[in-house]
Amino acid sequence: MAYATADELAAALRITATAANQAALDACLEAAAVEIDDAVAVLGGVDPVDPTGNALANRVNVLRGVEWWKANDAAMGSPAGAGATLNQPGSSFARHAATLLPLRSAFGVA
Repeated sequence: MAYATADELAAALRITATAANQAALDACLEAAAVEIDDAVAVLGGVDPVDPTGNALANRVNVLRGVEWWKANDAAMGSPAGAGATLNQPGSSFARHAATLLPLRSAFGVA
């Protein structure tokens, strides 16, 4: 379950959500939500703070959703245009995980 809407992601991307891109927008948000859920989960089965309706989870979902959307243009580190390259999503979630630390209800010891 995503913590943001396709319209919010589309606005961040400066595009319009349409029937043609709805599934792709939703997929980016859902992928980001899986990462959010993983980041706030704790060891030992302790339930994390529920981030539903939480502004922090919403913003991370949108920001990470933007990265997932743009990952298609930067697959395998290919140029993103104007001499810039985008990081692959798999290697850049750590900063988002740090942002989500206030949503953790407990911290386990691995």
